[in-house]
Parts: sequence; structure tokens; C-alpha cells
Amino acid sequence: MKRIISVLLLALLCFSLAGCAKIYHGTDELMEKARQEIPVSDANTIAMQYVGMCGEDNKAVAWFISGNEYQAHYYLPMEIEIKGNGANYTFVHTYKPMTDRCADVAVVNWHQGYAFLINNPKVSTVQITLQSGEVIEEVVRENPYAFYVSSVPSEYAFLDAEGNEIQ
Repeated sequence: MKRIISVLLLALLCFSLAGCAKIYHGTDELMEKARQEIPVSDANTIAMQYVGMCGEDNKAVAWFISGNEYQAHYYLPMEIEIKGNGANYTFVHTYKPMTDRCADVAVVNWHQGYAFLINNPKVSTVQITLQSGEVIEEVVRENPYAFYVSSVPSEYAFLDAEGNEIQ
């Protein structure tokens, strides 16, 4: 009997702690969390901007860029849950983005898909080949530009306005 009561109390404690995640009101407060998470030495003073989010349902990747035109950039993808009317968030996890395919582009394998951040003005289209062989193209509408593909692509390429691949 004591064991059952102990297990029930432990389960109740776990459920109560799960609901205690800090809520960030707006992207300005979320940026303060990003400053805590970003792995750069001068995180408290470096220029930093929120550039957008992408995802599905109430889960998203919020993208932040550190540095300015005179500094190297770090791209920080943070998984968040969107609460209420869409202006409140809870932090879930940060990721280390893949940044080696093309300059000023970051990619994260997230929730059985890929989240992309394009911050390169030369990239006008992302050509994505899905596992099924279907090829889709995402037109980059602005810079920076964030979007999510809900399945893991077998291949992707960053193209300029003439359709040439950018390395």
C-alpha cells in the first residue's frame, strides 16, 4: 500500500512540474532565453535578432541570428511550444544547426522533417527531393527566410536566380 501511495505521489509531482515551464511573452522575452542558450562568449552583449519561426501545430523552431555585418554569424534554432493566442511560448530545446552546405544557411533535422533558415541573398530557391523522389521547390520570399519541410528529404540544394547551385 505504501508503495502504491509513493508511486501516485511521484506521478502527481511529475505532472505538476510538467506544467511549470516558464512562459515567455513575445519574441523579446524569447530572445533573452536565446541569449542564455547561444554558445558564444559575449552572448549578453553581441548583436542578436529574432528572424522567424517555422513548424507545425503548436510546435515550432524559432530562429535567432547573432552578430552584425562586421561579425561572424551564429544561427540558433530553439524548439518552442506556442501557447494560447500565439504570442506566448515555452522553451523546449536548442539545436546545433548544420551550416556547412552553403554560406549563411542553417538547417536542423527536427520532428521527422527539416527546418531551414536562409540568410543568403543569393539563394532564391531551395530544391528539395523527398524520399519518394518527388521534387519540390521552396521560393525564398525574403531574407532571412525560415520554413519547414515535414519529411526528411533525401537531398536538397540551394539555387540562385538562374537555377545554379550555390555551394
